[in-house]
Amino acid sequence: MLSRALVLALLLAETSRASAVDWVRPGLSTNQPVWGIRGGLLWAVAPAGFRSGEPRGLIRLGYPVLPEGRYDLINFIAIEPIVRGRRGFSELEHSQLDGVPGKRIWAQGEGGGKATNLVLGRLQNGPHGEEELDVMLGVEKFDNGAHVRLVVRQRSNRPDEIELTVFQESDSAPLDYCILTATMGNMARTRQLWLKDKVVSSLELYRGYQKTDFAPHKEYPLSRLHRTADGRALVAVTNDEESPAKAYPFPNSELWHYAGFKVTQYWAKAAGTFRDDLHAVVNARYTYWRSARPIPGGVAFENVELRERFYDGQKFTFGITRRTPRELGLMK
Repeated sequence: MLSRALVLALLLAETSRASAVDWVRPGLSTNQPVWGIRGGLLWAVAPAGFRSGEPRGLIRLGYPVLPEGRYDLINFIAIEPIVRGRRGFSELEHSQLDGVPGKRIWAQGEGGGKATNLVLGRLQNGPHGEEELDVMLGVEKFDNGAHVRLVVRQRSNRPDEIELTVFQESDSAPLDYCILTATMGNMARTRQLWLKDKVVSSLELYRGYQKTDFAPHKEYPLSRLHRTADGRALVAVTNDEESPAKAYPFPNSELWHYAGFKVTQYWAKAAGTFRDDLHAVVNARYTYWRSARPIPGGVAFENVELRERFYDGQKFTFGITRRTPRELGLMK
């Protein structure tokens, strides 16, 4: 029989462990469709977000980069499935439900359906004692016939990242790829792409580019990607400025103003979850989206993604962290 002292110690340890993770979950700590770990990465779907006027059809990512631990929008993740070479765009395609740009994305309870975005998600213990929060997202069918759903998982021992698992619905056209792309690198003016043995500058890669549309995609094979100590394939992007908050892209306006400290953004795939065709892809912009306003400091990476041919249950991890790429193990 356990002693009273040992029982008390176990209870205190369990209480301490549980209280160490401050989960944000709709219906418990918020009345908006926002999930995550307070102090770490938060993510949301419409109508919730971190700034006004955020486009629909995207997963919105926030991080506490502002003074006093306040959150700001850092990036979006768009869903872009390819069917027979035709690419779908979750942000740009019009919804078949209301004709508004942006496919609908909604949280599903365990019974499925489209009832409400205020879904708690499933909180459970992981294999090493960590807590895991799973949220299933339904996605409106794309114009190319693709129909997918996602499961977003966040772990208490990795509060700065989310894992996204992609599944094909039974009525979907066969997929070539289902690309998940971090689509707003210009918000943080990301100009450094961290590979296994080199930091690629957008200013060098796109030297002389000054058009108002997207610069061409550049691809980097698996052999160029960093491998972490636990076997993950990883690619990261960072800002190259000493004090990014000092730049105001539009004078006398907060539009496109990045007001926080510098962060590292990255895509990763766990060991055993990727194949030889995995590769990183980037493009860039010289001007801000739908404007002729040049980005302060020059051309910057916009879309950053990992690609591999689709298979059901495909997993991708995206992270935003205070840690530098070198603290993540790159270029040591």
